[in-house]
Amino acid sequence: MPRQDAARPDVRGPGARRPARDGDIARERRPAAALHRTPVPGRDRTPPPGRAPHPPGGRPTPRQRLLRQRLVVFVTVTLGVALAIAVAQGCENRDAQGLGPQPAGVATAPAEPATGTTLSVDGANAAGHGDTGLAPSFGVPPQVDWPNLSYPDPSGGPAIQLHDGRSTENGPPVSLAAVLPARYRDAQATLVVLRRLEGAVPVDLVQLYGFTGGSPVLLADRVSAANPEAGAVWRVENGALIREERIDRTGAVSSTRYTVRADGGLEESWPGSGVSGATD
Repeated sequence: MPRQDAARPDVRGPGARRPARDGDIARERRPAAALHRTPVPGRDRTPPPGRAPHPPGGRPTPRQRLLRQRLVVFVTVTLGVALAIAVAQGCENRDAQGLGPQPAGVATAPAEPATGTTLSVDGANAAGHGDTGLAPSFGVPPQVDWPNLSYPDPSGGPAIQLHDGRSTENGPPVSLAAVLPARYRDAQATLVVLRRLEGAVPVDLVQLYGFTGGSPVLLADRVSAANPEAGAVWRVENGALIREERIDRTGAVSSTRYTVRADGGLEESWPGSGVSGATD
């Protein structure tokens, strides 16, 4: 009887490979570590040309922050300069149209020479009375260098030559206290006030000018005593030039009216009193 071989146990170990059979495809698996390579410490990866490097976490780099700050500063400065130029041009246009920033009048310091010319045009609500009355100016008055002009002395003294609104020659110091564009007899005019210090009592030299071919021509003038303790505010109102004096220490206020008579002379009056003497 033929001898049958007994079943032989599989003596292959767990690491042994089974030989390939017919029709089978031997597949090799590549280790996962080979697919994801760990970068070498200390070596930066160079981005492709034309692409800016992206910082970790999406935060801007110091260079980007600097460029952003410079852009913000540039835009802010540009807007500020543009706004300042617009405001300056607007102020110049208002002055040229007779809309100065001091509708309340021109202030004169008590018993102290002014530092220069202060231009003022009163509000449009004021109106002149009759052909001989004073009224606020309409339009642009002729340009005159009032702080450097020569003025006649209403008291009969030598001419007063101002330099930058002041004069210390040929007598007591004189300063330009107020220049108010106005309208007189339906024509452009200007009221000029010079303050002269004669000892302890200041006097105001009030002068009315018209224009001929753009040059000022004196029409009337008057010398008026002023309060040395008071500050003065000048304005054109209700057909007259008004000087309002206020004493800061006591709060007392007094007003003086200067009107033009029909013959062209200036006369002075106070509320509740008669008319003072007129001058031609």
